[in-house]
Amino acid sequence: MTPSLSISDSIWHTAFSSSPIGMAITDMQTGLYVDVNDVYCSWLGRTKEEVIGKSTLDLGIYSNSDDREFILAGLKKDGHVLNLEVPLITKTGSTVTILFSGRIVENGKYLLSAGQNVTAFKEKEYLARVLQSELVISKELFESVFRLNPAAVSLSNAETGRYDDINEAYCRLIGYEREEIIGKTSHELNIWITKLDRARLLEEVQRKGWSTGMEASVRMKTGEIRHVVSGNTIINNHGRPTLLAILIDITESKQNKEALEFAVKERTKELNRILEDLQKTQDQLILSEKMATLGQLVASVAHEINNPLAAISAFSEQIYNRMGNFGSRLFQIKECFSKYSDNEINEVISFVIELFTIKPKTYAFAESRKAKKHLEGVFVGLGIDSAYDLADRIVDLGVPDYFLENESFLRNFKSSPLLDLVLSELNTLRSIESIRLAVERTSKIVYSLRSYGRYDRNQAKTEINLVDTIETVLTLYQNKMKSGVECVRLYNAKPSISGYPDELIQIWTNLIYNALQAMAFKGTLTVQVDELETEVTVRIIDNGPGIPPSIQKRIFEPFYTTKEKGEGTGLGLGIVKQSVEERHHGRIQFQSEPGNTEFIVFLPKS
Repeated sequence: MTPSLSISDSIWHTAFSSSPIGMAITDMQTGLYVDVNDVYCSWLGRTKEEVIGKSTLDLGIYSNSDDREFILAGLKKDGHVLNLEVPLITKTGSTVTILFSGRIVENGKYLLSAGQNVTAFKEKEYLARVLQSELVISKELFESVFRLNPAAVSLSNAETGRYDDINEAYCRLIGYEREEIIGKTSHELNIWITKLDRARLLEEVQRKGWSTGMEASVRMKTGEIRHVVSGNTIINNHGRPTLLAILIDITESKQNKEALEFAVKERTKELNRILEDLQKTQDQLILSEKMATLGQLVASVAHEINNPLAAISAFSEQIYNRMGNFGSRLFQIKECFSKYSDNEINEVISFVIELFTIKPKTYAFAESRKAKKHLEGVFVGLGIDSAYDLADRIVDLGVPDYFLENESFLRNFKSSPLLDLVLSELNTLRSIESIRLAVERTSKIVYSLRSYGRYDRNQAKTEINLVDTIETVLTLYQNKMKSGVECVRLYNAKPSISGYPDELIQIWTNLIYNALQAMAFKGTLTVQVDELETEVTVRIIDNGPGIPPSIQKRIFEPFYTTKEKGEGTGLGLGIVKQSVEERHHGRIQFQSEPGNTEFIVFLPKS
């Protein structure tokens, strides 16, 4: 119960409760807390109910019992203590540092405590001291890093350009023996493709004292051209300026990146040409009743292709931007690894290798929240910064189970940006997988369009996993949904049916995209799959404004649309109904009211 202090009016209580600093009131006679605010509780990782009525001894919050005695002595002597740094133990066993002040009030009856959490500042001070001590690198350590570095490293006279020393990786990069390099210049060895490369490098190093991330091309002894990214700096070597150069061979990755970019650009050009042709064809086909079916297909294909194209463009640009920052990441990795032993580095690398082989897992909304909360708790317990952000990214990447299975290993990422770098690289891998998925999908669409004229309507059906076809569409719309749509997957069954996979994907594309448009891409999209005795059902539900009753009877009519000119032809739901009923011998129903529109597709079981 809060004491009846003379100052305890409503204003004081409001200030006490909402204060941005931690505050507490303690009974001086019993030593028990009588009131605490939320900030004070957050220090200790406890609720008010766990604190009020307890003493500091009951809670065991003092890391050093002498601190408590020192505070009591100061209060007894002066009636107050000011700005004492006191380490306290939280409920989880971690330590926080509090800048503590206290004053005796109400004629000695109560102690009013106030303080601020300065843990982060103390950690920064500690890291600064550690960094300063690590800057003094011994000659033996430098020699080991120099010789064993997998990157090509050289030391050369900054004035004459003659090589003083090189490691084995440098010899492999340019194809010369050590004896052929030492004492020579890169100009004499004819390494640089153009003099501009070396001149550009030296100019930046002389101007800034260092350079990083600069790309260049070097010529091997055999004449083969290799592409490298370099990091360079001037160091003092026995009183003489020496150029330390680190070259990373990126030939293969550069070629792969260029090949991927070329393939994406060519595919994009081809698809853009097809889309232009489709639009022209569509205008003609709509005028011809005889070609109405093809007109429906053209509209649907054009509708579908736009979304994979957007995904390909966005992901390829993301990869391109990340590759351009490759040099900086190398230095970040180097800085991270400097804080680990060789054994720890090997363990981290093994952890990452296995992580990149794991197939990502898709979670339902409730599972996703549970996994994020669990991971966040683990990171907080280990004292790892940005716990919520890291947990969120790991769940989005589909690998939280792997991290939770290796919970004891995660302390290796404490006080290091290495985990952030690993997750960024894993995200790039996911982008490449998404591009591959989008390219495969658009290739199938283009193939289907080209072969439409000779399409066999009597071809045999195939066995299809229904959920896989839905997930294909949700993957294509993933980026659009991230900005404001919560997608709830209720897969109460994962049935296989006999059907036409391309047409099923077309059905889900139309229904899902219509739902997203109805909500203006802000709201909740629910996809539910159930298995009945003779049928399977798929429900697409949105919480948009609903379909007006006046047009509900016409929504399946070909060419009927309420959209603005150029936004739709009114063919989408007509195609859906035709495919469900005529091709798959199922049925489709809908019900709609403001805040809830639901389309239900019934398909016969295999």
